[in-house]
Amino acid sequence: MKSQFRLIINPFAELDLHSSIEFYELQKPGLGEDFIAEVEITLKRIESNPHQFYKVKRDVRKALLNKFPFGIFFYLKEDIVTVFAIFHFRRDPKKIAKRIIK
Repeated sequence: MKSQFRLIINPFAELDLHSSIEFYELQKPGLGEDFIAEVEITLKRIESNPHQFYKVKRDVRKALLNKFPFGIFFYLKEDIVTVFAIFHFRRDPKKIAKRIIK
C-alpha cells in the first residue's frame, strides 16, 4: 500500500546521514550499514504515519532511532514530510534550533 505522505530529505539531513555513516564505519566495519538500516526503518515509520511522533516545537516533530542515540527531526505540512536533521543527542541542541524555520 502506498503512503499518503511524501517524504523529502533536505540537504542538511543528507549531510548528517552521510557523516554519521562514515563515523560509524570508522568505529567498526559494518556499523555504518547497521545505522543506515535503522534510519531507513525509522523513515518508513515516519512516512507511514508522521502523526505518531510528538511535536518538540510548533510544527517540528521528532522520531527516535531504536538502536542509536539519534533523532530524526521533520516538518509535516499537509501530505509532505520534510526531514531537516538526523541528529545525535550529544550534539549541541542550539545547532538544530538554527535549522528550524521560524
